[in-house]
Amino acid sequence: MLKQTRMALKYLSWLPGNFSIPPTSLSALRRAGLSDLIISAIFTKSGEWINMGSQRSTSYDESGNLSSFSWLYCYQGGWNVGKCFTQFSRTQYGYTYFCINYPPRAYQRLRAYVSYRPNVVYRTLFVDTLAAGECLRGFQEVVDDKRIDLFFHEKQYTDEQIDFDNAPRELHRLSKHWHTLMQDCGNFDILLDFMHAVIPKYRSKLHKAGWKLDKSSKPKETWNVLRLQSGSITRWTMVYRDRTNLRINLLFHLTNQREARTNTQIAASTAKVAEQTQRDSASMITIAAVTMFFLPGTFVSAILSTTFFDHGPDGLQVSKKWWILLAATLPLTIVVFAVWFGWRYLKIERKQTSDIAEKKLI
Repeated sequence: MLKQTRMALKYLSWLPGNFSIPPTSLSALRRAGLSDLIISAIFTKSGEWINMGSQRSTSYDESGNLSSFSWLYCYQGGWNVGKCFTQFSRTQYGYTYFCINYPPRAYQRLRAYVSYRPNVVYRTLFVDTLAAGECLRGFQEVVDDKRIDLFFHEKQYTDEQIDFDNAPRELHRLSKHWHTLMQDCGNFDILLDFMHAVIPKYRSKLHKAGWKLDKSSKPKETWNVLRLQSGSITRWTMVYRDRTNLRINLLFHLTNQREARTNTQIAASTAKVAEQTQRDSASMITIAAVTMFFLPGTFVSAILSTTFFDHGPDGLQVSKKWWILLAATLPLTIVVFAVWFGWRYLKIERKQTSDIAEKKLI
């Protein structure tokens, strides 16, 4: 039986929403049988986040006999490596694989296998299994890497150990990574379920059609193991995501406690200042009382010490020009109070103008 296996070139370049596939290569891929559904998914503007649905199809000839069995799917090839596309088609005498953005490490392993055992590529779902295994390996490495970051934060409990300025941002970034990773793992779980359901249908269709079927491997058992591994990664990702959120909540409460302690210290300091101010006020009242006690005597002494009053042998004598004292003192007193009231008025006006301007800005 003649068998043919064709694998499309692996394109590593990835642009936002698109692969940079040259038109000549794209035309050759279409002539070779690449599905228009994959091409549409590759060149969609939302290619960074959109997922192409997995599909399985069978075709028959005019006599109702099976002519081909195929499937195609899209998956995340690990962490931050872009979307990967695989299309498989089986005819009675050949296998056709299109693998676009195939995981690099899986590609290296595939080349190593083919170099010393070329027939290994004819095993059922061998190419798909290699890619799935390497993707799960990539997810596991990311989980291990992010888990170290989480453990670093979880070991810090005292205020001296915690960097309250940067830790919340780092934990928020870590939580975002856990959410993204969980979404990718969830999508990968769906793909594994799809492939697990395709295997028995594929073997059943080929058996009924009388086509040669590789029986040297048990792909269903292999994909069961992959499903268990993927489920474990997904569950641990959820656990670490929740633990990251718990850490964020702890930092939030610790920050509130620190602010509460700071407010308590400020309140205590304010009370001390108020107490000291009260003491100063009491001192000022005492000084004012003493001043008031001596003020009448000082006033009388000042007036009597002027030349308008004389203490002679005949007693107290008053000058006929005593009115000059009143004429000079009263206007000067009025001027002093007028200047003081004017200064107070200007100060109040400026403050009101400033308050109105601030309200307008707000």
